[in-house]
Amino acid sequence: MRLTRKSDTVETKTTSGLGLNRRQFLKSASLATGGIAAASMLGAGMMRKAEAKDVPHNAPTEVKRTICSHCSVGCGIYAEVQNGVWTGQEPAFDHPFNQGGHCAKGAALREHGHGEKRLKYPMKLEGGKWKRLSWEQAINEVGDKMESIRQESDPDSVYFMGSAKFSNEQAYMYRKLAAMWGTNNVDHSARICHSTTVAGVANTWGYGAQTNSFNDIRNSKCMMFIGSNPCEAHPVAMQHILIGKERGAKIIVVDPRFTRTAAKSDEYVHIRPGTDIPFIYGLLWHIFENGWQDDSFISQRVYGMERIQEEVKKYTPEEVENIAGVPKAQMYRVAKMMAETKPGTIVWCMGGTQHHIGNANTRAYCILQLALGNMGIEGGGTNIFRGHDNVQGATDFGLLFDNLPGYYGLTSGAWTIGQMYGISNQAGLKIVLTKVNT
Repeated sequence: MRLTRKSDTVETKTTSGLGLNRRQFLKSASLATGGIAAASMLGAGMMRKAEAKDVPHNAPTEVKRTICSHCSVGCGIYAEVQNGVWTGQEPAFDHPFNQGGHCAKGAALREHGHGEKRLKYPMKLEGGKWKRLSWEQAINEVGDKMESIRQESDPDSVYFMGSAKFSNEQAYMYRKLAAMWGTNNVDHSARICHSTTVAGVANTWGYGAQTNSFNDIRNSKCMMFIGSNPCEAHPVAMQHILIGKERGAKIIVVDPRFTRTAAKSDEYVHIRPGTDIPFIYGLLWHIFENGWQDDSFISQRVYGMERIQEEVKKYTPEEVENIAGVPKAQMYRVAKMMAETKPGTIVWCMGGTQHHIGNANTRAYCILQLALGNMGIEGGGTNIFRGHDNVQGATDFGLLFDNLPGYYGLTSGAWTIGQMYGISNQAGLKIVLTKVNT
């Protein structure tokens, strides 16, 4: 791909080495995942030592295509590079996600690496003043201090805090570092973010992640947002939502606050905080009471829905209004809208996950979609909007304390089940596949 932009003094060209057009992007995304996909997109010459340089204002400018690393949307960016230094940026107009748009965070992406306030080398506070250290000295001091703490106490006296800003490979290595250090005191930001989603959704259908794409939201005929405010938190994703609305989709917003997203809704449900499950079960009461459930989908694809039917009988309209504060008439309207306007999707964020029963909340959202047969179809699914660019990857690759990479459990029960399927625990954390005797 080759682009040329002419001004009075500068001619801007892209090089094909790191170029990535729309077709290549979609092809790479469909053929590979995680680090493999990233490697195929970035090319061999992407990784090199960063060096700060003074750049003449009239230096030739190259445009490098890249991906915003602020959140999980993955917007495209044209990075303007002069003498090897990132000096400017524009949103990519031909990227399938942001299509030329930017949020405030993405617009400031260049500041991550080139902002004047960025720390460029290790600093140590001595006598009330910050003193510059060499990397070798800083690493030695930190390592020596950790060793002394370990000797005085034990390995569990050190806590390893990871990050959703880690790449998959960094997350894997950090968890391995903690394990080799001798502790399970390791975690990352998903603990107060989407760890409840990962557990709840994985327990429902095997993998705790968003089931459809941002683009696919345009195909929805009904969207319910619960604990989610994409108008403010995910403005790029909101573009796809509004396109769906322009195509006739109904929007339901369930939130204790009347948000900017609620202002775009066809039905705003003012729910009491912490009553997500009674609200969802109240919708299911109307769905089962009126025979609006997808019996064919349930019989073919769902196990145990009859137990849910028995449970939701307790959540009569009167009981739900008493608990959640939502009137019977509105509960009926929302349930009817979701049942008759399909395909439909449910979108949730921190408002649904950051509760002491967040795991149960996420399972309830999934159960509603299973009852309506909204899974495995275009415009359906559970769309779980993330806040950081690699919350999912850091979780997948073991940065949560309660599992290993790939969500392999640490409990004795997990090992027992694993051995039934030919997986044995040998040499500590080393997992070895063995032949299953049949």
